Amino acid sequence: MKKDGFNIMIIAGEVSGDFHGARLIAEIKKRGVSVNFFGVGGDMMRKEGVELAHDLRDLAVLGAVEIIKHYPQIKKIFYEMLALAIERKPDAVILIDYPGFNIRFARQLKKHNIPVIYYISPQIWAWGQHRKKIIAGCVDKMLTFFEFEKKFYSDTSLDVDFVGHPLIDTLKIDVSRDEFIKNNNLSTDKPIIGILPGSRKNEILKLLPIMLESAKIIGENNRDVQFILPEGESVPKDIFRNIVAQSDIIGKIGIRVIDKQVHDTMAHSDIVLVASGTATLETACFETPMVIIYKVSFITSILARIVIKIPYIGLVNVVAGKKIVPEFLQYDAKPEKIAEYVLDLIGKKDKLEKIKTDLSEVRRKLGKPGAVARAAESVMRFLEKR
Repeated sequence: MKKDGFNIMIIAGEVSGDFHGARLIAEIKKRGVSVNFFGVGGDMMRKEGVELAHDLRDLAVLGAVEIIKHYPQIKKIFYEMLALAIERKPDAVILIDYPGFNIRFARQLKKHNIPVIYYISPQIWAWGQHRKKIIAGCVDKMLTFFEFEKKFYSDTSLDVDFVGHPLIDTLKIDVSRDEFIKNNNLSTDKPIIGILPGSRKNEILKLLPIMLESAKIIGENNRDVQFILPEGESVPKDIFRNIVAQSDIIGKIGIRVIDKQVHDTMAHSDIVLVASGTATLETACFETPMVIIYKVSFITSILARIVIKIPYIGLVNVVAGKKIVPEFLQYDAKPEKIAEYVLDLIGKKDKLEKIKTDLSEVRRKLGKPGAVARAAESVMRFLEKR
């Protein structure tokens, strides 16, 4: 171990990466070793003492069209950070997901013999399996959230640790089902359908209207169903509230719009309409049956069809290795189709129990509690061996 501690560059290009990076930094600091962090991140990493050369808001863009539009800015940051890495020669660079930027960055770092730890494997098993050898050639240590990812790299020389998924430690509900029902003026003997359109601007704009229209059809065909729509903490409130205010569906079928309580909604609903992404894994951990819905821009959807090589995009189905919940994507994300499936599922006890059993297996595959602590220990072992 170096007497004067370690110097680490860390790069997170998205809000989720900032969250995971901040938690990893906090765990590393608990080890009592002097570590200086610098790089790219957001408010959460800044609060953990990271010296930010750039804020992730300069990098966080979604979709093919948005990336092309911001390419000159992203390229400028890329070479500025590379120059900084060469100048300061960190003991290691921790790259967090964000593959379009970070894989290229890792290749450049390799040329300068700067060690690379990749935290949260890029989902190349879905869209770019040819990049597996590239990653193996420029990354020194890979830390994965999913067990199948460790197996994915098993035919390479890459040093991989499966640490498990951190959400196992962060999931919590604030109230019991009875309290949730009472607090939100719901009925104890009627099915509850949760509506979770995601937290990003594009998700809210594209998915919330589809989910509300789906709820309208469901409510018109089954008067006993109750709907609940939580406004998450990180949701763009102006956009969310504008869509809610303009929709006459809210009043027609009595959708209850509530503040926060996202995890409680996942846990206490009978069925959830949910945006594709980590929220599907969170819902799975509560063993709540769900319908995955997603829609992107036309150009992004065309590119996705070309590059995505797996049969599902919902993480819950990917982890399960089979389709255990339906995915209504792009042109299939039609309210009529979604409503038809949900109306058929309501009251089908055997079918609902089978889905819950499959979801419990998904939770098991996410690993045991303590994922971030295991990741921190892996990072420290790597540093101390060098």
